[in-house]
Amino acid sequence: MLLSKKELRAELLGRRRGLDADYRLKRDIPIYNSLIDLPEIAEAETILTYVSTEIEVDTILFIEAMLHCGKIVAVPKCEGKTMRFIEIDSLADLQTGAFGIPEPCGDREVTDFSLSVCVTPALSFDEKGFRMGYGGGYYDRFLKDYNGVSVGICYEDFIGEVTTEEYDLPVDIVVTEEKIRYIN
Repeated sequence: MLLSKKELRAELLGRRRGLDADYRLKRDIPIYNSLIDLPEIAEAETILTYVSTEIEVDTILFIEAMLHCGKIVAVPKCEGKTMRFIEIDSLADLQTGAFGIPEPCGDREVTDFSLSVCVTPALSFDEKGFRMGYGGGYYDRFLKDYNGVSVGICYEDFIGEVTTEEYDLPVDIVVTEEKIRYIN
């Protein structure tokens, strides 16, 4: 029996919350290594990335590495139904924001997305790069007009069927601890 999008999201959230720290750590490091080795990351001037919570693939080490490399790093700030990417200089530029997620304190909005990569969160991706997000639609709305490279990061155990709707867009690349999938 097929699950509705709401039921699938609830199941995936439950599975994510059940992951222990050892499981995540053993997978976060290979994902990080594959991510920083992507040619698209090396070529990018600007990195748009989410700030991970305890149930997501860790992005903290990635953010620090990108800042160390001299990249412009911007993280999302959600206001109403809008998500803007705000530049940060360090992790100290973050505070608890909407939904209890760390957000930037500043207001240096990045609007030039040429030569950028957007690291996109999801509960799950399918083999075609479609994602099951958290239900707010922020990334769906953002990616609709985004012209850079989108990269989804996810645990391999969470690659599977995703319920899609007409407005859903796939990411360009999906990185897990086991492989890198380039989506056509």
